[in-house]
Amino acid sequence: MDVTTLLVSTVAVSFSGALSPGPLTISAIAIGARKCARGGFLVALGHMLFEIPYIIAITLFAFSADFFLKKPSVSYILTSVMFGFVLFFSYTNIKDGIDVLRGGEFKMKERGMIGLNPVFVGFLLTCLNPYFLLWWLSIGLPLLRLSSSMGSIYLLIMYVAHVWLDYLWLTLMGFAGERSAKLLKSKGYGLLLIILGLILAIFAIDLALKAYLNLSLLPF
Repeated sequence: MDVTTLLVSTVAVSFSGALSPGPLTISAIAIGARKCARGGFLVALGHMLFEIPYIIAITLFAFSADFFLKKPSVSYILTSVMFGFVLFFSYTNIKDGIDVLRGGEFKMKERGMIGLNPVFVGFLLTCLNPYFLLWWLSIGLPLLRLSSSMGSIYLLIMYVAHVWLDYLWLTLMGFAGERSAKLLKSKGYGLLLIILGLILAIFAIDLALKAYLNLSLLPF
């Protein structure tokens, strides 16, 4: 396989992961809506900081990682922690939205965006997401095996072809959230934060239902 074919295959496969709706996408929008357009880019950075060592580990120990992550107990633990974090993030959005509706325009705290670092948000929502972890062990695994068999430079090329989609998508979501906040102003802005918080809560409940009851609240 030549480099062009590898690049095309990587982009085609990566669309199924990078552009899928989920807590990472909604978090980028929510952070952008808090008047930090670059927040989406920082979420993508946090995502990448976990993803790089993770795919290296998979390349070296694919069988062991697959066996470990498919244990129900591991999936339950990861889902439980992620459920709690996403609910907390949901709560902060809803609370700030209510504050806006009660008292006018939301003021950013000097200590930073949302009181939670966007890089940390991206990292945590990645490393605790069992569906992301298993994506690289299923859909993404052939890309890892193929590119690594061609040489380490091809593994790097494959990853760059993959990760730019994450940066593009999450950065766009951050700008979309920031733009929406500017357009809506005051009470409309408060409603936006509440809506984003409720969407995050729905994703959290969906994650828990899938993990514990094999049910799905969402159609994807």
